[in-house]
Amino acid sequence: VKGGRARVAAISRPLAVDGLAFAIRRHRENPWTFPLFIKSRMIDSFSAGLMWFLIDGSRTLLIAGTRSSGKSSFLGACMVQIMPKIRIITLEDTIELPVVALRDIGFNIERMKSRSVITRVETELPAEEALRTALRLGDSALIVGEVRSREALALYEAMRVGALANLVAGTIHGESPYGVFDRVVHDLGVPPTSFKATDLIMICSSIRSPDMMKTYRR
Repeated sequence: VKGGRARVAAISRPLAVDGLAFAIRRHRENPWTFPLFIKSRMIDSFSAGLMWFLIDGSRTLLIAGTRSSGKSSFLGACMVQIMPKIRIITLEDTIELPVVALRDIGFNIERMKSRSVITRVETELPAEEALRTALRLGDSALIVGEVRSREALALYEAMRVGALANLVAGTIHGESPYGVFDRVVHDLGVPPTSFKATDLIMICSSIRSPDMMKTYRR
C-alpha cells in the first residue's frame, strides 16, 4: 500500500455467503511516537513522561484494550523509547510492529514469528516455544505482540524468576485491569501469585463523542 503497510483479512465460502469479503487495516509507514500521541491527545505529556520513566526502568507492562483501540500502535511507540544500545526481541504471530522502521534508524531488533492461533500453520513454532527460544538469546528487551494463549505461562514464569532484566511489554485484550487479571489468571491459566510480576497495566480506550458520530482513542 503506497505510503504505508496493511494487514488484510479475507473470508470466503462457506462463511461468506455472498462471496469474498475483505477487511483492510492500514498501518503508518513511520511508527507512532509519544509526541505524536500527545499531539493527537491520546495521552498527555505527564503520562507519556511516566511511561518513558517506567520503560527506562525495565518494568513489566501490559497494554490492554478492545479491538482497534490503539494497543499495537502504542506498543510500537513504547519501543521507540527503548535505548538503542539495548537489543530488542519481538515475538508476534501477526507481523504488525514497526521493526523495519526502527532498524532503519539504528535499533538492534531480532524479530520472531510464532504460529498464529487463527491459521495454525504447523511448520511454525507455537508461541510458548518461540518465547523460550527468545529467553535463551541473552539480555534483551522482550516485546510480545499479543498475549493470547499458553505463552502467557512461559512469559510469567520467566518474569517471576528474574530471567528478564530489561523491559517486558505486550498487548492483551481487556477493558480494565480487573478484566486483564481475569483473562490472564482464569482464561490463560497463570497463577495469581505469578500475575504479581505485572508492574503496570495501561488501558487504551475508544471513546465516542457526545453526538456518537466520532471515535477518539484515549
